[in-house]
Amino acid sequence: MSASAGAFVVRVAGPDDVPALHELWTGEPDRRDWSPAASPDGLLPELDLLAAENRVWGAFRRGRPVAMAAAGELDGAMWLSVLGVARDCRGRGLSRSLLASVLGHGAFACYPALVAFVRPQRGGFLDHVGFVRLDAGQLDPGARNIAARYRLEPWARRL
Repeated sequence: MSASAGAFVVRVAGPDDVPALHELWTGEPDRRDWSPAASPDGLLPELDLLAAENRVWGAFRRGRPVAMAAAGELDGAMWLSVLGVARDCRGRGLSRSLLASVLGHGAFACYPALVAFVRPQRGGFLDHVGFVRLDAGQLDPGARNIAARYRLEPWARRL
């Protein structure tokens, strides 16, 4: 399969891909519902930093990103910064493919878990792909504050 034939290619996104990823994210009307939720001010600079560390993945069609995932680090675990797919490309398994890339990276780097903070209505997908919802008591104070401040649910998957 080649990208020019319209196939999707999932790969690590480098710094040269970041402007197109910014454009993808800012162009999606429901971007704040992408898991986990993020503000424009927070995600875009984070993508710049994470791409330089090879912690951003994209699904590309004809060389343009149509989906992305990024993962940082939080309290010794890998943290899912964003996972989202352009509206016209949903339902094709891209979230699963991107998540598999993130999980593979985390396992290779010997992280104990992948953690995600999502809006309450967005946890169904994570539950479906092997994440478990965490109670506040299972979080350290910093993570508990993030969850409470932004009204997000914490989820994790062992690697």
